[in-house]
Amino acid sequence: MGGAHPTQGLQVKIMNKGYTLIEMLIAMFISLLVTLSVTKFFLTEHHIYSVQEARAEMVQTIRGAINMLSHELVLTGYGIPPGTKKITGFSKDNITFKTNLRDVKATLSVHTAQGETRLDIREGNGRSFDQNDIIIICNNSNFDICEEHILSEDGKTDYLKTESGMSSAFPAGSTVNLINTISYRYNTSRNSVQRKIDRGNWDPVAENVAKDGFLLSYRDKNENPPLTSSEIHEIDIALTVESFRRDNSFQENNGYRTKSAKTTVMLRN
Repeated sequence: MGGAHPTQGLQVKIMNKGYTLIEMLIAMFISLLVTLSVTKFFLTEHHIYSVQEARAEMVQTIRGAINMLSHELVLTGYGIPPGTKKITGFSKDNITFKTNLRDVKATLSVHTAQGETRLDIREGNGRSFDQNDIIIICNNSNFDICEEHILSEDGKTDYLKTESGMSSAFPAGSTVNLINTISYRYNTSRNSVQRKIDRGNWDPVAENVAKDGFLLSYRDKNENPPLTSSEIHEIDIALTVESFRRDNSFQENNGYRTKSAKTTVMLRN
């Protein structure tokens, strides 16, 4: 009798099962859904960030421009004699006014004769004045006697030099004030609010300003529109700016978001 082999009658089934086409399609579909969800999440987050960034830029632009204009308008007429015209031009989108912006002033130390171009001043004041600066000198005992002059050179420690001689004599103690002429305007070609001081260049203080987005309104002490610049008591400032980038999901204003602000300035001088 022959002996039976140990493995005889024992069936060993080895299966090498792979993924079916349906399983692969399902896995790919799930992976696609996850990818789309993640992509949508990042796109949404990016859009939210872009909107917030645009709003922050607009707020910063408006705040900086209105703060600067309001601060300087409040100083209108500072250091200017009472009878001198303080606002030299105004309309709905521009204004020009005079002030001693940096509070630069001096006092005569000695009598200055008629025709004199040298103004001797108390020690320590002169170096705040520069060549071509405009000054107003007023008689300390009679403020109706004031003259406007241009400096011919930078101020020295104890004296100033003017281009033309004095039309009147000024006693010691007479005041000398630096006078700045400041202008603001809306430049339609550049969509910006611009500022110029004295004979300098027009520099932007707010860009991407909306069409008709800069508006100045004036009132006298009786809340009526003033007839002359001397009657102006309050000025309303309205500013609207647009976002720097277009938002395709924003339907209004051709996709450009806007931000507006308004403030009122009461003239003090």
